[in-house]
Amino acid sequence: MVRLIYPYPTTALQFSLCDQFSIFLLLISIPILVLSIIHIDSDIHTPTNISSTIPTPYSLPTKVYGSPSLFITIIGQLFRKENESIDPNRIIQDGKRVAENPYMDLYVVNDHLPVDIDWWKQESKPVYEYVRERLNTTLSSKVIVTFVPPRTGNCAPRGTTFHEQQSIIVIFANQQTDHGQVLATLAHELGHVFIQNKYENLSDVALTEGLATWAAGDYWESWKGVSFNSGVKDFIDSGTYLPLFSNFDMTRAYDNNSSKCIMNRDILLTETASFIDYLSLTYGVEKLSNLFNIKQPEVVNNQRVVYPPDFKEVFGLELNQLEYMWLKSINHPD
Repeated sequence: MVRLIYPYPTTALQFSLCDQFSIFLLLISIPILVLSIIHIDSDIHTPTNISSTIPTPYSLPTKVYGSPSLFITIIGQLFRKENESIDPNRIIQDGKRVAENPYMDLYVVNDHLPVDIDWWKQESKPVYEYVRERLNTTLSSKVIVTFVPPRTGNCAPRGTTFHEQQSIIVIFANQQTDHGQVLATLAHELGHVFIQNKYENLSDVALTEGLATWAAGDYWESWKGVSFNSGVKDFIDSGTYLPLFSNFDMTRAYDNNSSKCIMNRDILLTETASFIDYLSLTYGVEKLSNLFNIKQPEVVNNQRVVYPPDFKEVFGLELNQLEYMWLKSINHPD
């Protein structure tokens, strides 16, 4: 998960109105009003109904929101409450640096350090180098990492990233947290840092979270005990698969009212990571990078318009058709 900062002077967590990317990543937290209603019928194939015929194309909807000022106010209210105890500026001011390497500084806040420092020194550097290689990009400044106690609730995060002048990764963990989860979370959040640096126009939640999970690669798969593709096959076989086309807004992954929120999040993150891997292997990295160059949100008649990724323009097929081809390759690998 990624968090961006906005200027609200009276709050600990501050928000910036000028960062369109950061604003969009928060869209999952408010109701969505779409410009068109998409009717999904029997021509949209589910994993249990994959035929030999590619489905009819359906476009992802463009979304429109009311007054931008009201939109920002709602976001501020939501995230001030959720993150009221996490102020990235205080991490730097009040935290103590206890370990460092050429890429990252580990800070301790309120004496909370659930991992052994020597273990961290040994394991953290290879994670950074692995994610950097996966995304084939570099950073010009070091990343700050800190730990805070785990959150409770149906949809508790495992990590979050603040993009300021210096990226700050927060990992939610205690001494009972599995080390595999800690490393997978670090890799995922580092993915967000590199993605923000490399793909400035990647403002889609599903693609951003999926790419960050894909970037975590071996660390995510080691923690889950299964590869991305095998995980998707397991979801299909168990009936828990969540179709990407009808879940591309990622609402189920961040629904605090659902007891299945974390399970749904892991399913969707695994699916989108596998899907991105399929697109990369099938169409090439250059075309995938073109997909990430998304038309940015804009204000039209005092309403905020958010555009979806243009799969048809880049690949010649809509998302639902690409999902069909991807699932077919998983169910019937060559």
